[in-house]
Amino acid sequence: MPVQLTTALRVVGTSLFALAVLGGILAAYVTGYQFIHTEKHYLSFGLYGAILGLHLLIQSLFAFLEHRRMRRAGRTLKLPSPLRRSVALCIAAYQEDPDYLRKCLRSAQRIAFPDLKVVLVVDGNRQEDAYMLDIFHEVLGGTEQAGCFVWRSNFHEAGEGETEASLQEGMDRVRAVVRASTFSCVMQKWGGKREVMYTAFKALGDSVDYIQVCDSDTVLDPACTIEMLRVLEEDPQVGGVGGDVQTPGEEGMVVQDDQVSVAEAWSFHQRNISREQ
Repeated sequence: MPVQLTTALRVVGTSLFALAVLGGILAAYVTGYQFIHTEKHYLSFGLYGAILGLHLLIQSLFAFLEHRRMRRAGRTLKLPSPLRRSVALCIAAYQEDPDYLRKCLRSAQRIAFPDLKVVLVVDGNRQEDAYMLDIFHEVLGGTEQAGCFVWRSNFHEAGEGETEASLQEGMDRVRAVVRASTFSCVMQKWGGKREVMYTAFKALGDSVDYIQVCDSDTVLDPACTIEMLRVLEEDPQVGGVGGDVQTPGEEGMVVQDDQVSVAEAWSFHQRNISREQ
């Protein structure tokens, strides 16, 4: 049966079911028919309550069946080969609490995805911002795969004492560090969140297939990248996928199917993964 016809039948069936339930509830409310009740009607169970209970039961059944279908589809979907799909996680940091930043970087280190690149961009290059670079070295900087660069400028504003030649040299150095390192940290001249993301995207360019972003106070679930990539690979019309962001003290991040079209993917800024355009 064609997909469009199946979808149309499901829409019609759902609409008719909703109308039937609404009509039943209205009729039960108007008639006030009761199956059982106490002598003075302190407690009673009637047609109205029965229809509401049946409606809740049917909704729960359909939700269970849909959840089971999605889980089965997720298990049967094969992940793309790491040789054909690459992902970079870009973390934006600005005067972050040291404990939060450590937890964020450690959670990034635990993400279960082959050859995941982690790019930490610090919005600020002053002495009081240097502790974030120290934390990067503490958590991720103990291997030859790590690289860092303190930049006097950013891509849209030259720092003090920069010449045109040194500015271009800095841009080239940022690209080289980010692309050559599995874990990289760039400290740059303050420019705001948008400038931080621009630096990460500009430095990565087309060197990866997907870009995942989060703030430096985010603790990421180890499966977040795989689960979001799973959704993107399943449907080429999906341009971005967001995660379920929870407050501290709750369970780890649970990825849900918040999706946008490819055309809308550019509006995703925080805690998401999107296709590299």
